[in-house]
Amino acid sequence: MKKILTYILMLVVVSIFTTSCDEWLDVDINPDSVADGPGINEKTYLIGVEAEWAGLSVAQFRWWNQMINWVLWYASDGTQGYEERFEIETNQGSEVWNSYSGSLKHAVALYDKAKENGNKRYQAIAATIAAWHWFYIADVYDQAPLDEAMNGKDFIHPTPQPLQDLYDHANGLLDEAITLFGAADPGDLVPTANEDYMGKADWAKWTKLAYSLKARQAMRLTYLPGTSATAQANLALTYLANGMTQNSDQIEWVHLSDINNRSWAYRDFEYDYSAAGFTPSIWIVDLMNSLNDPRRYVFFTEAEAGGFVGHVSGYASISGNRPSRYKDTYITPEYGDKIMQYAECLFLKAEAYALLEDYPNAQIALDQGVTADMLYHGVPQDSIDAYLAQPGLTMPTNVEDAQKLVITEKYLANVFETYESYFDFIRTGYPEFDFPYSILNIINDDTYPRRYSYPSDEIEKNPNIQAIGQPDYFSKGVSWDTKPFPWR
Repeated sequence: MKKILTYILMLVVVSIFTTSCDEWLDVDINPDSVADGPGINEKTYLIGVEAEWAGLSVAQFRWWNQMINWVLWYASDGTQGYEERFEIETNQGSEVWNSYSGSLKHAVALYDKAKENGNKRYQAIAATIAAWHWFYIADVYDQAPLDEAMNGKDFIHPTPQPLQDLYDHANGLLDEAITLFGAADPGDLVPTANEDYMGKADWAKWTKLAYSLKARQAMRLTYLPGTSATAQANLALTYLANGMTQNSDQIEWVHLSDINNRSWAYRDFEYDYSAAGFTPSIWIVDLMNSLNDPRRYVFFTEAEAGGFVGHVSGYASISGNRPSRYKDTYITPEYGDKIMQYAECLFLKAEAYALLEDYPNAQIALDQGVTADMLYHGVPQDSIDAYLAQPGLTMPTNVEDAQKLVITEKYLANVFETYESYFDFIRTGYPEFDFPYSILNIINDDTYPRRYSYPSDEIEKNPNIQAIGQPDYFSKGVSWDTKPFPWR
């Protein structure tokens, strides 16, 4: 917790952020309100809201050992933490819940202030960021408060709303943002490229992100009771028609190389294993070896004994026989905190076509997704062509196997990027991880925790949360987690 909060603070306190939390306190200004104090307006507030957004997008999922261990990108070299054995405590994921009083609250405050002042571009950015938070909360808690949680003094015990209500609210915000990004009259205040650090005041890019996020979440509901896979697939394809069209469309927080602003990933890379870096799991290395994946040369060093060799989490490697490591040319000080990538949009399209049993178009989208990701990593085109020509990359002509291929390739394109591999496994059962092969001392051979438990203080203080109770997070996740699996 301390490490994550320190990181978020470092993100916020950058040279282009003119007002710090300490300054707010020094002049007796309410830090939860963008309306208070001299010079506190949308312009000075935006960079902090974006910084918190970027921090939450990586700190909770990507760089904590549990998540990168759970999806088998990473293997602990030696002593494991309890999370790496699939044990979670009551307050697991509390950073997400705490966004009610932090990053989400601040995004909503920026939205309210911008709407009051008629500053539509600020309002649109804030709406997009708030929507991302609401989806996130729904996907890890299922039932959670909505607007009541933003007004704590009036609603001491906010009432949880069902996942679908959270989704509807978030989608409404994105619809509003799309309209506002294109509004002819943007208002008196318009962010410059320097002030909008993540989007660079590129309103077409922000609009593409909003549509792409809607497509991501539409596919998340593939197995939600009351919906159908084909309906959600068609909905996702409709949104993707206006989504990202190239790698440069992604919106991310790009870090600086100085010691105070290096990426979270790089900090852990330096810290782990006497500056040797992250150790990849035996499962992902074996998978990439079986596919002759050219990204191995981008991601990994060769093992001491030669070749690309992964590691079983919990074992201590021995000098002279150490496994591969992630390269410091891959995880650099400037490594960006990514919200969503273009390649993900193409894999969403491929899965949608597979669910619709349109296998030729699924093949085209799959090939485009692999190509986009490999080009992003600098893989030569001839190596990409050779990879795609393998029989194992031919689209199957049944839904289940086609989905398996798409999600597995999406997983390989998402290494150390976003949290989607976590949700994809819960939603689809793919990739078919082999946890006992890859991790020592795990407490569940079939799945990692499929949702978060409510924070202990919320259970103690809010009778509305008490009435729901803590979930059995190994047996079932949130409402959309209904696809049959062999172990159920």
